[in-house]
Amino acid sequence: MKSRQVGFVLMALILIGILGIAIRLISSGQDDFVMEGLMPITQDVITRIEVTKGEQTAELVKTGEDNWRVGKYPAFAPRLGDFWTHIADIPDSQLVARLPKHHELLGVDEVSGTHVTFYLDQSVQEAFLIGKWSPEVKLCYVRKSGKEDVYGIPCARNDVFSSDPDTWRNPIVAAIPEADIASFDFIYPDSTKSFSLVENEDGDWTVQSPSGLVLGPADSQVIDVLLQAISIVPAVGFEEEGVAKGLDFDAPEGAVRINTLKDSSSPTTRLKFIRKDTETFYVKIPSQSTVFLVDGRLAEFLLMAKEDIQIPD
Repeated sequence: MKSRQVGFVLMALILIGILGIAIRLISSGQDDFVMEGLMPITQDVITRIEVTKGEQTAELVKTGEDNWRVGKYPAFAPRLGDFWTHIADIPDSQLVARLPKHHELLGVDEVSGTHVTFYLDQSVQEAFLIGKWSPEVKLCYVRKSGKEDVYGIPCARNDVFSSDPDTWRNPIVAAIPEADIASFDFIYPDSTKSFSLVENEDGDWTVQSPSGLVLGPADSQVIDVLLQAISIVPAVGFEEEGVAKGLDFDAPEGAVRINTLKDSSSPTTRLKFIRKDTETFYVKIPSQSTVFLVDGRLAEFLLMAKEDIQIPD
C-alpha cells in the first residue's frame, strides 16, 4: 500500500475511532471502553521510568519526594509535571481500536512504538506502548504491554513521551529577574575591551571601566533589551559530555557576570562563552557541569562591546 493510501486509511481509522468513542459515551454512559486493571502509576508511587524507542532510552530516576534525575542531570520540573498530567489521563483513556492489525497503523506495534515502563523499586509496575501523534488529531495512542486494545488520550504536542534524554533536562541557562540585578561585568581576553554596567541610586545605568571609572551613560533601550534577555536565557541544546570536556572555559571568548543584590533570591551568575559555529555558542556556568548550546544571535548580543551601549558624548 502506498504511503498516501496508508495516510488516508490511518486518518479514516482515527476519525471512526473518535466517532465511536463519542457515540459509546453518549449512549451508554458506562466505563466499558476505558482502560481497566491498571496498577498505580502516580508520581508518589513510581521510583523509576524508562522511555525507549529503537536504541535510544531516557531513564528517569526518583531522587527525593519530588525530585527526579535523567542520567546525572536534574530533570526539568515543568517537563515532568506535563508528563504526569498526561499519565493521569491513562486510566480514563478511551478505546480506539481492538484488532492487532491496527497496531502498526497507530504506531503501537513493538517495532515502531515508544516503550514506556514504570518501576516500583526493581519491579515493573506497568508498561505501555505509545504510538503515532499528528497535529490534526492531537491524541497519544496507548497500548498496554501484552494487550491488544488501543486507547487514546489528549496530547497537545508530540514529545510528551520522548526517548531523548536531553528533552527531559533543564533548558534554562539562567533566569534572573530585573529587580534582582545590581550590575553587569563584561569580561574579555583583551582587558581594554572589558567594562561594567552599573545602576545608580536614581535608577540610571552607566558604563564604567573595570576600575570603576564612569565612562558615560548607557543607552536605556539597550539596557531594557539586556534585562529582558537575562530574565530567561534559553538553551537550544546540550553538548555531549565527551566534547564538553575538551572545551577550555578557563580561556573563553568572553564572559558576562550578572551581579545581584545582596538581599535578592538570585545568586550572582557568570556565563562563559565559546563560539561553536556561525549559529551557536557553547555556554557554561562555572558552578555547573552542563555545557549549553545557545543561539548565536543571543550570545553575540550578550557579548556586546561598550560602544554598543554607551551613549556618545
